[in-house]
Amino acid sequence: MFGWVAIAASVPVWLYFFYRLTALFRFIRSGGPTQLNRTDRPLARLGRVLIEVFGHTHFKGRPLVNAAHWLVMVGFLFGAIVWFEAYIQTFAPDKGWPWLSDWPVYHFIEEVLAIGTVLGICFLIGVRLKLGHTERGSRFYNSQVFPARLVEAIVLLEGLGMLAVKASAIATYGGGSPWADFLTMRVAGVMQASPSMVQFFALVKLLTGLVFIACIARYFQWGVMWHRFMAFFNIFFQRNADGEKALGAVPTPDLEDLEPGSWKMLLDASSCTECGRCQDLCPAWNTEKPLSPKKLMMDLRQGALDNYNPHEGLNVLAMAGTIDDDVLWACTNCGACVDQCPVDIEHIDHVADLRRFKVLAESDFPSELTGLFKNMETKGNPWGRNASERRAWIDEARADGIEVPIIGEDAEDFSDLEYLFWVGCAGTYDDKGRATTRAVVDMLHTAGVKFGVLATGETCTGDPARRAGNEFLFQVMAEQNVATLNDAFAGVPKGQRKIITTCPHCFNTIRNEYPDFDGHFDVLHHTQLLNRLVREKLLVPVPRSPEDRKPVTYHDPCFLGRHNKVFDPPRELVEATGASLAEMDHNRDEAFCCGAGGARMFIEEKLGKRINEFRSEQAVATGAEQIATGCPFCNVMLTGGVKSIAPETQVSDVALMLRSAIAPSGDLPAPREKAFLDTPRRLPVEDSDVPSPEATAAQSAPTSSPQAPTAAPSAPSAASAPQAPAAPTPPAAPSAPAAPTAPQAPSAPTVPTAPAVPSTPSAPAAPSTPQVPAAPTAPAAPTAPSAPQAPAAPSAPAAPSTPKPLTAPSAPAAPKAPAAPSAPAAPKAPAAPSAPAAPKAPAAPSAPQAPSVPDAPAAPSAPAAPKAPGASASKGD
Repeated sequence: MFGWVAIAASVPVWLYFFYRLTALFRFIRSGGPTQLNRTDRPLARLGRVLIEVFGHTHFKGRPLVNAAHWLVMVGFLFGAIVWFEAYIQTFAPDKGWPWLSDWPVYHFIEEVLAIGTVLGICFLIGVRLKLGHTERGSRFYNSQVFPARLVEAIVLLEGLGMLAVKASAIATYGGGSPWADFLTMRVAGVMQASPSMVQFFALVKLLTGLVFIACIARYFQWGVMWHRFMAFFNIFFQRNADGEKALGAVPTPDLEDLEPGSWKMLLDASSCTECGRCQDLCPAWNTEKPLSPKKLMMDLRQGALDNYNPHEGLNVLAMAGTIDDDVLWACTNCGACVDQCPVDIEHIDHVADLRRFKVLAESDFPSELTGLFKNMETKGNPWGRNASERRAWIDEARADGIEVPIIGEDAEDFSDLEYLFWVGCAGTYDDKGRATTRAVVDMLHTAGVKFGVLATGETCTGDPARRAGNEFLFQVMAEQNVATLNDAFAGVPKGQRKIITTCPHCFNTIRNEYPDFDGHFDVLHHTQLLNRLVREKLLVPVPRSPEDRKPVTYHDPCFLGRHNKVFDPPRELVEATGASLAEMDHNRDEAFCCGAGGARMFIEEKLGKRINEFRSEQAVATGAEQIATGCPFCNVMLTGGVKSIAPETQVSDVALMLRSAIAPSGDLPAPREKAFLDTPRRLPVEDSDVPSPEATAAQSAPTSSPQAPTAAPSAPSAASAPQAPAAPTPPAAPSAPAAPTAPQAPSAPTVPTAPAVPSTPSAPAAPSTPQVPAAPTAPAAPTAPSAPQAPAAPSAPAAPSTPKPLTAPSAPAAPKAPAAPSAPAAPKAPAAPSAPAAPKAPAAPSAPQAPSVPDAPAAPSAPAAPKAPGASASKGD
């Protein structure tokens, strides 16, 4: 009878379960596509599932809770085998699985896991009862109560059922092993022999499991139950096949498809266990704002179910309004939710999708972002300041004797540089950020590091726009910056394109997001490079005296620490200064946000407590008299936070602390000789974008135009010397003088600048640019104005051009510049139309510029020479 009752109860439940399972599959599939390939490296993904499930590698903190959950999980998985065995035992109580039921090891595993399941679930029940669900501080606040208690009761009954069936079978039929059935043999001693009792316990175990199956089939929103099935798939389809959390970059979407509600969003929402680990560290939730990452996923799940029609699919537009604006815009993108989630839910990606839809499709966003977007679009920075100010700090540093080479002006190319210092907007326009920039430059100069900056060539990386949902603006800025950086690194192979930055947001964007736009760079945070310089004794801090060793606490910037796992270099620098490091309770992976991320820096905080004050309280609680950080945004936020809590507490960047340590009196040590830290590798000329002498004029013209921005400042210096190899070189190519240009090959670094000379037209406008393509034409006479740029040498007497050859091309290029003044021979160029101009060639050979004399053939256009001097004069001005 027991067996038929089990069959009668099971058939409808199993049919209903499989029917609903197909409905769940269709529901998740109704979501839109994702931007990422989530099925690549299937074996690696399968391996990650096994590692994360059985290793619990993504369970952080709470070791006792994690151990209890592991016992319950494994007991549930193995219990499924024992549970199906109950079908046999309801008909034949003395039977079991063939082969397995006679194997003592099977009974030992069953015994251990049954005990573990009971103990584990009892511990978890106690934790839930202790924390409760009515107080905001509990991680179970907002979690569904009834489904959680129901599933805990079912698991407890299943564990007890496993033990009861074993004990009753031993009591009825004897047998058992002292080591395999060490507990159930003792329980069997107090039970009566009864086959019906074995069948009864087996039936109870079966019916308890059927209740679980019926409940999850009915309620898709009961994630605390469904995660037992969905977690495997969610881990398999996570963003990174190697198991890295979905931090750092935001996937680059197709701007043609802005609708939120991808199938991964629905899978994430269905997998949420409602454990509340994400909520525990959320800066918004902990400062009394309405955003809870757990509740966000629960609301997305419920909203999707409410707007799903089995015949029409998911109503994405209706679901997009499920999340309240105060919830959506409270997120700081700190990544704590993603980092803490044990089933790899990608909260930040879904927030980005929803914000993107709000901004680009509905034009619905906080009013403060209007000014942000306008400033970034028109001025290239969030504050709307002029680009010319990006050079102000450079002039100040140079006035103090600090070398700050500008790529494209002081350094024609990257051949003699090792690092590009990306200053960033905050490092330029914010007072505290500018102080950090200056401290870093002072130390790079002192250590003899070969670096350069872009100055006015920089613009915002676009991070605030992307995090605020304006993906279009971000992509425009990203493409522009990648083009600028690739031009700056021309001739430098991948793997040696090194960038330093003091801003973790720039660090994260250039390092992790620009590869989507063909920008592949090795990005270092300034604390990483400075830490290396200290280790290699290129910077030697003077230890503090005992009375000055005041406690210092370090705040981990989210986009440096949690997103990119840079934790130790800043701390090692703090200790190198001789300070005593006092850690906050929440540090490293569990550090709280300062409140500036996710474009929140530019949005007024109107709800709850200010996040920066909340974090400042944690810092002051350590007893530290100084707060160190490695982010200009964190610096600003914490400085504002301590004002109302402990005004005497100082906030500064780690770089400023180190600068004070290496120069206690304020005067920097004598700078070391400039040298590479690592052996440089550079591409040969033919591998760079510089055209060969045999290249066509059409190829050389475009090559020069993009380089124009980099060489434009140095155009005066190049105008006299490289002009011959550059523009006139095509005519010279057929001529013998092309051979002299071969010796010029050693100055290949200057050859790239030669094409840049056409950038000079950028000053007088296009007229000079056409001169380059015109030069190759047979009627080079009209195009000879490029040769009359020899009269541009008269502009060389104008101090600008002559000094620059003396400063930049310190090599033979300097003599070439004087050779250009021999351009008075160019006035002789009027005779140049005649062959005698060729004899003038020997006069030019006084310098290596002799090759440029073949320009005399180009000079036949000498008649245009008078116009060229005028143009060159204007360029010189």
